[in-house]
Amino acid sequence: MMESVPSDWIVSTLGTCCSIASGGTPRRERPEYWGGSIPWVTPKDISNLDSPDFFEPAEKITELGLRKSSAALLPAGAVLMSSRAPIGLLAIAGQPMATNQGFKSLIPGPELDGRFLYYAIRRLVPVIQERGNGATFKEVSKSAVSEIPVAYPKSLKRQRRIAAILDKADEVRRKRERALAMADELLKSVFLEMFGDPSTNPMAWPTATLDELGEVQGGLQVTKTRDSLNLRLPYLRVANVYRDRLDLGEIKQIGVTPAEFERTKLAAGDILIVEGHGNPEEIGRAAVWDGSIDPCLHQNHLIRFRADRSQVIPLYVSRVLNSTGGRLQLIGAGRTTSGLNTISTRKVKEVWIPVPPLATQQKFENFASREQMLQRSLYDDHVYSNNLFVSLFQRAFRGEL
Repeated sequence: MMESVPSDWIVSTLGTCCSIASGGTPRRERPEYWGGSIPWVTPKDISNLDSPDFFEPAEKITELGLRKSSAALLPAGAVLMSSRAPIGLLAIAGQPMATNQGFKSLIPGPELDGRFLYYAIRRLVPVIQERGNGATFKEVSKSAVSEIPVAYPKSLKRQRRIAAILDKADEVRRKRERALAMADELLKSVFLEMFGDPSTNPMAWPTATLDELGEVQGGLQVTKTRDSLNLRLPYLRVANVYRDRLDLGEIKQIGVTPAEFERTKLAAGDILIVEGHGNPEEIGRAAVWDGSIDPCLHQNHLIRFRADRSQVIPLYVSRVLNSTGGRLQLIGAGRTTSGLNTISTRKVKEVWIPVPPLATQQKFENFASREQMLQRSLYDDHVYSNNLFVSLFQRAFRGEL
């Protein structure tokens, strides 16, 4: 059942207001089917787009390949939707093109604007995913897609105005995202220029383990028994710690004893290292604590490293741990138990890093501190633009735009 829609909107089904086209793959052993002029799209081609519009897939097929397969030539403006592995990747065809069998693409009827349809489908992706079936991987059928209800304004002019507003808001959101990524790439580039790849240590700096460079400390286990303790304080969780970035949007509290408070209280400059995560690639991600909440503690799925600042500067250590070489060490030292990937405090102590002169580390910290101020500003802008897009997206389908 659909949620309520504005009175001046039409409620239909995708199969009624659109033509739904499946795709196909010409036989690979027939070279005359490949290398032609017809763009041929796979889900991989649209898995990481920078805008809704898509123009150039990796491969092209010939007219003969099109005729000799179940692929269909879609018009420019068709909404490409992957129907398996995964379900729900979307793009707007920027020119006539065909797809492989991993698509159920939608060609809007005369009463429906294609760009509005793109956003309407984007909103319906969770519903479409629920209709998927299959043991090895889920796939949504053409009949299942055709039965999904969709609502849209009767006026094409209003549809186009809504799509234009969402296009602009989405473009701003994407630009902020790109700026943030470019700022991070600049820091990575400067780090490599100054220190080289930590995994190969090309500048032959002396090396040492984290245990030799400071104090490694585990955190508090979160249990129901803590609810009865009188001393309750804010603490950091895995959800607060990303690679060289903190997310303090939600801070929880935990009951502790005075002794636990003394053992796990954080100081500005402490490095927090993710000890446990469902995704093995996220083991060992690290960030420097900024001291913005005082007092503050940390749970046991975060390991704290407190640097001996006569040897290393926290920001430098965090960057090493988050580099490719640092990540490989930490991930390689992890183990999996009951679906949770973890790394022990002992293994963290054994992680080795190059130790450049303190003055060199300080030079990098001075540069990085300025850049991170810019990054924080860019991140705030990104969050704002993302929230604005979400708000406009929701308002559009409540009939408020």
